[in-house]
Amino acid sequence: MKLNKIALALFAVTAAPLAANAGVTISPLLLGYHYSEGADGDQAEVFNVGKNITPGTGDLAATNGVYKEDGLYTGAALGIELTPSTQFQVEYGVSNTDGVNDNSNATFDVEQEMISGNFLIGFEEFTGYTENAFKPYMLIGAGQSKIKVENQAAYTTDPGQTIQNGQSGLIPAGTKVANSKDTIGNLGLGAMYRINDALSLRGEARAIHNFDNNWWEGMALAGLEVVLGGHLKPTVAVPPVVEPDVYVPPVVVIEEDVDSDGDGVVDRLDACPGTPMNVVVDERGCPVDVDVIDELKMELRVFFDNDKSVIKSQYQPEIAKVAEKMREYPNSTARIEGHASKTGPSARYNQRLSEARAVAVKSMLTNEFGVAPNRLSTVGYGYDQPIAPNDTEEGRAMNRRVYAIITGDKTMTVEQTKDMVIQ
Repeated sequence: MKLNKIALALFAVTAAPLAANAGVTISPLLLGYHYSEGADGDQAEVFNVGKNITPGTGDLAATNGVYKEDGLYTGAALGIELTPSTQFQVEYGVSNTDGVNDNSNATFDVEQEMISGNFLIGFEEFTGYTENAFKPYMLIGAGQSKIKVENQAAYTTDPGQTIQNGQSGLIPAGTKVANSKDTIGNLGLGAMYRINDALSLRGEARAIHNFDNNWWEGMALAGLEVVLGGHLKPTVAVPPVVEPDVYVPPVVVIEEDVDSDGDGVVDRLDACPGTPMNVVVDERGCPVDVDVIDELKMELRVFFDNDKSVIKSQYQPEIAKVAEKMREYPNSTARIEGHASKTGPSARYNQRLSEARAVAVKSMLTNEFGVAPNRLSTVGYGYDQPIAPNDTEEGRAMNRRVYAIITGDKTMTVEQTKDMVIQ
C-alpha cells in the first residue's frame, strides 16, 4: 500500500493558511475496505490484458482482461465547515490490490487513486442542533478515479490479442498493461462521535458510481477527524433589549413666550412668522438680505475641418450656451483664441486661418445670438500652440480649434443664512 506523496504535501500546504480559522477539518488517515466485486465483469472488459479469463462463464465470458480484488483503502481529507453541522471536504485515497486473471501465469497489481469533493450534510440541518456527541450525516459528492494495472510477471497474450497500449506477444514484467480515468459520484451515510471540540471519530458506508463505465463500487471506512480552531457554533437568537420607561415631565410653556418658527423672536413680536430655521432675521423676525457676488468662468472648444473656418452644426448648441450665460452676466467678456495644425503652404497662411476661425466664432455670437462685439476679443496663434503632436492625423485634428474663456460676475440679493460667510 502506498500514498501519493504529492497529494499529501498538497493537503499540508492547503491546511497551513486555514489553521487559524475555526471550522477547518483534517482527517489525516482514513482506513476502509474497498469492495468492487459486483463490477468484476465490467472491469475485465475495460482492463484488457490479452488473456482469456477462466472459467469463462457468466459476466466473465469472452473477456481478455482482469478485475480488481477487494482490498484496503487508505486516504486523507481536508475540509471546512459551512455550518455547525455541514462541511465540504476534499478527499484523496488509494487502494492497491491484486488483479485477477486465472488463465495467465502472470500476476497483476491494480492501483486505484480517487480524489473527490464531498458535502457531509448533518441531519441536524433539518432537525435542529443538539448537544448530543453523536452526529449522523449523509454524504454526496463527485470526483475522479484513476486505475492502473501492471503485470508482476511476464506472460504471452492470446493469438490476435493486444493490451491497451497496442503491444502483443510477450509482455515483460512491470508493464502498465491497462488503465482507466473515470468520473465518479459518491453517496453515503455516516456518523461523527465528538470526543471533544477538537477531535471526532468517524465511520461511514459509501456507494461509488463509475459514470464512464457504469459500474458500482462500495466502501466502508473509519478515521479520526481533527478540527482546527474548534467547531463553528450555532447562532443563538438574542432577545432585544427593552429600554425601561422613563417618565419625562411635560414642559410648560407660557403662551406669550412661544417662538413657533424658532428664529429667536417670540410670536407676539414676530413680524415675519414661519421663517425657515437657517435664515438670519432682524429684531422684527424678518429675513436679512445681503448682496453676494456670483462669478462666471466657462470654456468653449470648437474644432474645424482641415483648411476650413466654417463652424460645424454640432458646435452651435455649445456657442448658444455661451451666449445665454453672457446675457445672464451682463459684464462678462470672452477671449477667443484661434489655432491651426502644422499643414498648409506657410506659417503666414496658418496664422490667417487661425484668425479666421476665431472671427467665425465671434461673428456667430454677435450676429446670431446678439452679444455685443465690444465684449468679444479675438486672437490667432497659427500653429505655435499645439495641444497634440502634428505628425498624426488625430493630433492635427485636435490642433484645428478655437478655445474661448468666458469670465464675468454679477451681484445678487439673497436671504442671509447662518452658515453663510460674508466677505
